[in-house]
Amino acid sequence: MPRCTRCNAPLSATPPGGDATTPDEPPAPPWTSSPQGPVLWEAQGPSDQLPPGQPPPSAPPSSPPPEYTTPMPPSSDETSTLLSPEPWAVPPVGPSSSEPAIWQPPAPPKTSRVPYFLVAAGVVLLLGLALGIVFWPSGSGTSADPASGGGGPSAQQTQDVVPESGTPSGDLDGQAKAVDALLAEMGTTRSDLGSVVVGGCQRSGLQRILDARRAQLEKARALDVTALDNGEQMKDALVRALEASSESNRRYLDVAPGCPSDSEVIDVNQRASDAKNEFIGYWTPIAQQAGLPARTADDI
Repeated sequence: MPRCTRCNAPLSATPPGGDATTPDEPPAPPWTSSPQGPVLWEAQGPSDQLPPGQPPPSAPPSSPPPEYTTPMPPSSDETSTLLSPEPWAVPPVGPSSSEPAIWQPPAPPKTSRVPYFLVAAGVVLLLGLALGIVFWPSGSGTSADPASGGGGPSAQQTQDVVPESGTPSGDLDGQAKAVDALLAEMGTTRSDLGSVVVGGCQRSGLQRILDARRAQLEKARALDVTALDNGEQMKDALVRALEASSESNRRYLDVAPGCPSDSEVIDVNQRASDAKNEFIGYWTPIAQQAGLPARTADDI
């Protein structure tokens, strides 16, 4: 019996005048109920053909048909809420949005060269101070002899005093007695000056006083005071006192005969008094140590 080449159906069942190539109706959906019940699908092939006149074999008992439920359409009372898209559903924005940002350590701070420059400057400064201390000249200078001769006043000379260091060495008693003898001469000259002033400041008497002061100044500069405590400071104060006294005597001699006014000699007399008081401060403990008489600024 001829069969269809597509569905293998016998062509004898085609009604007269019909089209054997008309496609069959599509099967009904599984959830629709069929009045005829479930359809059993059976494979057909050449071996399934039965000889004419032979009844077909009975179908095996079928299981109850599955229940299919038709989904209910949404009710008009229901409301729908739009949810935000999932993070992975949002399209990336920008070149770096496709991947999460990776933490990176911050860049190291830039170092400045200023601290190194300050350290180098400090080292150079300390080195310079050390060299200055090592090579600084030591000792004290002495004032020059004031110019003598002519009619001009002698200029006051000053000197830098450097404190003595170390233990005093030498003959303490001998050096102290030499200073005390010079102080006695200065006291005698001071008394003589008082007599000359009372006598009207005559030139001869003032010249004698000035010569004595200059001789005493030279002796003071030549004193050896290495064995005395603060000997150099004491000697410097004594030299300055004699320089100021000599300058005062020169001013007296410049206006002689007659005495100058107090305003003409007040500055130089004040310098002499200040230097004498400084000297007495150094000399008093030395005189006590050497057993010599104490003196005041008015005694010299």
